[in-house]
Amino acid sequence: MSRRSLSGSDYACQYRPGSTIIHRLPSGWKILICSGLCLFALLGREPLQLLVAASLTLLFYFLAGLTPCDLWRDTRFFLVQFLFLVALFLLERGYPAGLWQGLKTSLQIVLFFIPGIVFLRTTQASGMMKGMRRVVPYRVLFLLFTSLRFVPYFTREIREIAMAQRLRGAELSLSKIFRSRHWGDPFFCLIIPLLVRAMKTAHEAALSAEARGMGLRRERSYYDEEELERYILLTKRETPPSQASGCNPERNCNAPSN
Repeated sequence: MSRRSLSGSDYACQYRPGSTIIHRLPSGWKILICSGLCLFALLGREPLQLLVAASLTLLFYFLAGLTPCDLWRDTRFFLVQFLFLVALFLLERGYPAGLWQGLKTSLQIVLFFIPGIVFLRTTQASGMMKGMRRVVPYRVLFLLFTSLRFVPYFTREIREIAMAQRLRGAELSLSKIFRSRHWGDPFFCLIIPLLVRAMKTAHEAALSAEARGMGLRRERSYYDEEELERYILLTKRETPPSQASGCNPERNCNAPSN
């Protein structure tokens, strides 16, 4: 087994092709299941309810063929809000009441976002748009799902910017960010460069869509890989072997030509 198969994909929320039961579900059913899991996570108040919600959410996640390494990549950004919320509740309510309230709220936030991450991991943008194009204008769908597809891209951008800024001497480690004299480094060294790259990427995406005729027609046409493969397979089944090989059935193909 390769190292990549054990570690999973490279970036958070990146689409991962597969043939699991979650991949094969229609987009509408995925949205319905994700909405139910998110609602269950928000309504859970008792430890047993949260345990059931976490079990169902993780089962949904791993049924999609994702690995624990993928789960870490997808949820490690919630570690900051986890520490922040626990600290706030401890300051407000003290120990141990504040600790449980902080843990519960942080867990609910993570469980609320995991089903959406599974949806991004297992659904192509064309499949998402195909399932919702009858009720939502395609321009709105294009804006929405293109923005979602940029999530793993900007995750990679943040990591590259952070590596470049550390080489320039910026203090971006977790141990130094909590010191007051380093509070400006994440904003000036990460947020500002990321905003610049985001505006540049949005401009390039808009030019690319405009060059491809986006908005010229009332109904959008797009390349659907699944429909193309289905059409090719159906054409091969319906084409007789003699015609597929270029042989005339009224003529003996094995006879020597004059």
